[in-house]
Amino acid sequence: MVFLLASSGGFGGLFTALGLNTQAFLLNTAAFLVTAFIVGKWVFPPLTRALDAKKDELEAATRLEQEAGQKLDLASDQAAQVVREARKAAEEILSIARSDGATQIEAAQKKAREQADRLVAEAREQLSRDVLTARRELKSETAKLVALATEQVLEEKLDPKRDGDMIERSLAAK
Repeated sequence: MVFLLASSGGFGGLFTALGLNTQAFLLNTAAFLVTAFIVGKWVFPPLTRALDAKKDELEAATRLEQEAGQKLDLASDQAAQVVREARKAAEEILSIARSDGATQIEAAQKKAREQADRLVAEAREQLSRDVLTARRELKSETAKLVALATEQVLEEKLDPKRDGDMIERSLAAK
């Protein structure tokens, strides 16, 4: 480079050899430096702050999303636990209901058996009473028929005392 500078007469010779205007180069360089200073002083800091704020906001959103995911997992676990507890409680209630139902059925069956036994006993008692009544009526009718048959055989009317005695003997003989 020293060779190029020496043979061309300094910086101006080098720029001239390259086809550049030294004055325009210096003005463009100054304009670039002023623009770089202005952009570096007033444009980049707000952009950097905005980008940092956006980055912080995205990090916060990511952190919130992770926390929400953890809370969702926790809520899902709690919901599953509540469902398990509810199912367990429902099973206990069903078990109690089945047990109570079985007890009530047994009580109803026992009551029905007792009522049936009572009805059968009452029916037997009524039947015994009816049989006794029928026997008494039959005995009375038989006594009347024997008295009537005796009157027909003897061809005379007997008094009630003699009728009674004769009927008693007749019935006792059988």
